[in-house]
Amino acid sequence: MIRGLTGVALALLGLLPLGSGVLLLTRTSFRFGLAVFAGMAAAMVLLPPLVYVGLAPSFPLVLGLGLAALVAGLVLRRPSRPGLRFDLLPSLVLAAPLVLLAARAAQQPVDRYDAFANWLLKAKLLYFDRSFADASIAPPVHREYPLGLPALEAYVFHGIGSADARVVHVLFAVFLGGLALVTWHVLRPHVGAWPLTAGLSLLLWMPAPRDQALSAYADVPLACLFVSAVLLIGSERLALGSVFAAAALATKRDAVAFCAVLYALGFVVLLVRRERERMPALLVSVVCVALSAVPWRVFDAVHDLHDGDVAPSLSHVGDLPFVFRRFGHLIVEQAYLWTIPLAAAAAVMMLVRRRDRQLALGVLALIAGLFAALALVYLSGTTGVRYLVRSTAERTLITPTLLAAALLPLLVTRALGAAQRTVREPARTRGRTPPRARRQRLGARRRPQAGGRPRRPSS
Repeated sequence: MIRGLTGVALALLGLLPLGSGVLLLTRTSFRFGLAVFAGMAAAMVLLPPLVYVGLAPSFPLVLGLGLAALVAGLVLRRPSRPGLRFDLLPSLVLAAPLVLLAARAAQQPVDRYDAFANWLLKAKLLYFDRSFADASIAPPVHREYPLGLPALEAYVFHGIGSADARVVHVLFAVFLGGLALVTWHVLRPHVGAWPLTAGLSLLLWMPAPRDQALSAYADVPLACLFVSAVLLIGSERLALGSVFAAAALATKRDAVAFCAVLYALGFVVLLVRRERERMPALLVSVVCVALSAVPWRVFDAVHDLHDGDVAPSLSHVGDLPFVFRRFGHLIVEQAYLWTIPLAAAAAVMMLVRRRDRQLALGVLALIAGLFAALALVYLSGTTGVRYLVRSTAERTLITPTLLAAALLPLLVTRALGAAQRTVREPARTRGRTPPRARRQRLGARRRPQAGGRPRRPSS
């Protein structure tokens, strides 16, 4: 196991040049952990197209991509110093749940069929330089799925030196740590260190994502990447947010609906704020994220891989009440620590107390949009809506849950904080000379008369 953990660490260090180049190109201040997480996201976007043309996701390939990105970043952008200072004690508090999760993950076997057949089997085939474009004796299930996560896992296998399915679980703890880093980077200028530490501790100790991270499904990586994209795009870091949105799109098909909701809401917000000058940049982001999925769709079309389990239709609309009842039952379970109801309550309190109402409305609209997108995905299933909801809803809800958990410190501090007081000018009452008029009258008294000597100011 020591050899495997060392290999995972070397693989993550191998992503540092790529992530550093991404930070430079996106004008983001350098932080070690953020650079590694950005490298993971960029690798999930860049490796699948190279896999489609026959290149293995190996160490030399990733290092070559990293060197190219780093050189381009150094040439085009100047490196900037970190904008935030390092907080030792909060970092230790937040590292504790991640270390314990990684220790559990390193010994966790792959005991879920879908995790093995959909993700790890593809990663093993990529590691051994085998193709699954055509059917074989034991083809992976759902070969039409995107290859972002299997390509990254295959690269980590190269770092380990073997296809160790147990140790690769540590990668899912790194995803949660990356989300915590992005949340700290975005929210720290607006939230105090200890309220933010408390909120992120809630996220990292939450039973639902910790248990799902050990299952090796793609839902936790998807949630971490998409929520990071939301935070970065919402804080006007559009370039870096686009990288994480594209990485989410390369992880799982659910991200198509999630990104559609995110960008649609983004355009609505710009229209409401009358900030039309920012629409071209957002449109460029939409185009770039959409283009990142073109190699995947072309590969599926060339090899006749179709989404046979999804067919948009209105024939299952009658199951919509059942879908939302299931959602409502899950969000109040203890495994999710009531984060969505708490975030919604904090946003409503902000509306009532007139505290940053645009933020509150945006959060409520985004969470509602994600639920609507999930409901649409379930109603479009061909294998039975009720079966899909019962078997997968606890996993797919992890994306809106982590979004609510990441935003909860900001929402609570805004809802409970003191209102900003406006400074008013002093009232001009009868019998009192205003300060400005008093200064003018005093100046007129000190002004020297014609032919006279100027008075010396009294000590």
